[in-house]
Amino acid sequence: MEAAVGHTIAERFERQATYCGAMGAPVCAHLLSSAALDYARGGVVREFFAAHKEMETLSRAGIRFLAALHTCALDGSAPALAAHLPSCGGDGDAPAAWTAARAFLLENLQRVARLYNRTPQTNEPARSMPLLVGLLAAVQASPLPVRLFEIGASGGLNTRLDCYRYEGGTWSWGDPRSALVLRNRERGGRPLSLGAPLHIAERAACDLHPLDITKDADRRYLRSFIWADQSERLKRLADACEAASNVPLSIEKADAIEWLGERFRPREGALTVLMHSAMTYYLTPAQRAALRERIGRNAERARARAPMAWLRFEEEAGGMATRLTRWPGAIEGVVARSDGHAQGIEWLAP
Repeated sequence: MEAAVGHTIAERFERQATYCGAMGAPVCAHLLSSAALDYARGGVVREFFAAHKEMETLSRAGIRFLAALHTCALDGSAPALAAHLPSCGGDGDAPAAWTAARAFLLENLQRVARLYNRTPQTNEPARSMPLLVGLLAAVQASPLPVRLFEIGASGGLNTRLDCYRYEGGTWSWGDPRSALVLRNRERGGRPLSLGAPLHIAERAACDLHPLDITKDADRRYLRSFIWADQSERLKRLADACEAASNVPLSIEKADAIEWLGERFRPREGALTVLMHSAMTYYLTPAQRAALRERIGRNAERARARAPMAWLRFEEEAGGMATRLTRWPGAIEGVVARSDGHAQGIEWLAP
């Protein structure tokens, strides 16, 4: 993952390059390593950040930089770069991709800066697999209709997790006719509670920058934040958008803590679930504390016939953990551990 924002841009790019390389994205790894070297040598990348000093403090520097360039390749404004990016049908020539990216940056500093300033949003649908298993575990303990609330939902792909097909080494779940079939890599264990009677009676979501997956521009926004040489992830996103489009969902533009308000109170005869994935990184310590305080206050109202659960896929100890807390009783456990794209899943008993 990215180093702390106090490190130099070159160091942050290099660290993200290492992560891209390890995750099967060699073209993006080369782009970032080359950009880091260019920055260190005082080239156009140094000029780019010198002209926009405020951008150096933004999180996810490498991801933002790649997404800005990727957008220009996807929308046709950087054809020389697109010619070398697999996501655009290019040849995957990494050195040639950097030559084209550097030339484009020289001529388009302001446009790339505007794109760099966007909020990163991947909305990785593969995370739905461990989240689904966590939700089923909550339903197994409290077999009631579910009221599902997701904060930091982006385009709401994971909010619609029940419309996908899931296939593991020894198990499956969901409609085999779904446009999206998730086959995440597993490395041990087996998900529990697959037979729990999941019925989502109510679902709602919010985000500070919500996206509408029925709109081409918003789909392109999501595609831009996927590394350009990860064809499997790009196809997964397209299939998820197709499947999820059949499940109506209005994502409200709102601050997560304010949005929860009275909405997230337990209700008699229903299991009320709060869910989020890879979003607490973007919260300040004060905001994280406020979120926990809000959850704790509502959890005090949980009863056997009005249970509550908190399901989250967030960073822990250098990886990602899918953690579930249930009330009444504040019963907590880890459902699964994996990487940031929900691959290499180790299933645990929550």
